[in-house]
Amino acid sequence: MLALMFGAVSVYALAQQKQQIGRIAALRLIDPAPRVIDGDTLEVSGSKIRIVGIDAPDDDLPQLKRLSAQTMEGLVERDGGVECAASLFNVALRQEQQCRAPATSYGRLNLSCRLQRNSASLAATMVAQGYAVDYRRYSGGAYMKLMQRAAEQRLGLWGQDHEGMRRLAVDRTAMPPSCSS
Repeated sequence: MLALMFGAVSVYALAQQKQQIGRIAALRLIDPAPRVIDGDTLEVSGSKIRIVGIDAPDDDLPQLKRLSAQTMEGLVERDGGVECAASLFNVALRQEQQCRAPATSYGRLNLSCRLQRNSASLAATMVAQGYAVDYRRYSGGAYMKLMQRAAEQRLGLWGQDHEGMRRLAVDRTAMPPSCSS
């Protein structure tokens, strides 16, 4: 009897999770003035969004975190806000297989965002300007060349703290043995 109840609860939980993932996959958020939390996180139309495929410096590099966030603020202000959705990730840019990003992480929706005026990928722009690194596990290496060019030219944060950005990039370019997580 206990095994039957456990099985029923498990099936119900999986069905709920599948429904939530479906809702998030269909979600499209547009905000002319999102609140920037840091270099890879925004609050768009009341929802916290983690931009898939990139990573920006966090609390361990506070000055770089601040500069990355300021750059994102400037981009979204200049280009009239953002549009975010799971479907906006450009899979044609992938260099290799990518791990599936979870639908949420740390209370944030994991989505791709484009700038409103020019439809440019916010992730690609942040990496190309040197304020974030390619998060290979979830990008499939989509932004690797942009990151390498920014590092070589010491753009953005690469010119401020090359070693700090190098350590972040090395950590985020390592692929896990499997993509099960």
